[in-house]
Amino acid sequence: MPDIEVEPGITMHYEDRGTGEAIVFVHGWGGSGDAWDLQVLDLAPSYRCITVDLRGHGSSDKPWGDYNYDLFVRDLNVLVSELGLERVTLVGWSMGGHIALKFAHEHPEKLARVVITGSGPRFSGTEDAPYGTPEGEVQGLVEAIKIAPIETIAGLYGNNFHRTDLTATRDWFVQTGWKVPAFVGVSSFQALLDTDLSSALPSVQTPVHIFSGRHDAIWDPRWSEETHRLLPNSTLTFFENSGHVAFIENRSEWNATLVDILEGRAPAESTGAVAPAE
Repeated sequence: MPDIEVEPGITMHYEDRGTGEAIVFVHGWGGSGDAWDLQVLDLAPSYRCITVDLRGHGSSDKPWGDYNYDLFVRDLNVLVSELGLERVTLVGWSMGGHIALKFAHEHPEKLARVVITGSGPRFSGTEDAPYGTPEGEVQGLVEAIKIAPIETIAGLYGNNFHRTDLTATRDWFVQTGWKVPAFVGVSSFQALLDTDLSSALPSVQTPVHIFSGRHDAIWDPRWSEETHRLLPNSTLTFFENSGHVAFIENRSEWNATLVDILEGRAPAESTGAVAPAE
């Protein structure tokens, strides 16, 4: 169980499995590196898969303080530097993808490419981009986490899934979220709401590959289209039988698309549709 000291007295947990080209996987809000277990299973025979527990999550240290994106990006940069990674592929889900976009803006020299799934430059809607929860209502989610964190996490994670045959997996995600201290959940969710990277994206030259579940009820898929429009060097792939967790619900297609990107092949614009019943 390796850990790396990201600042004096504070360690971040990560797992490093497989050999080959390095991929760093970053989980979403209230998650842990274990979210990527199926990607490690499928990809580690051919690639070096590094999963991280962001500070405050999983097995990483959870000191009292402000959990903002500057902190998360700094911790990831320490990890990449200390492991001697060069031209790495950075993969982020949800808040992890949001953080990955910020990392690409600030540390492009460390990256070969970025893959975001169920993510975008901001979470709430605006007047010129009215996607997802309206800006005037989204602050209520923070208050809900403060008042009833267990119930709010259960509700949010319950909405991650489009498919109805993955109940046990959904419950496992909920249980992972319950392990995150409430103060970390509140602070990091506020950081998610406060961070708008829309103005930064046109200057990001790193290739960014955008994965989106067609039925994502958490991070509106129209933000994926907007991200594609704003980024000068990007692709967009929709996973047709997925909500917010396309890497679970369309696992084989999601992993195959990531491999296509790693091997220099153009990703499909759409994949994973359910065949019509005969």
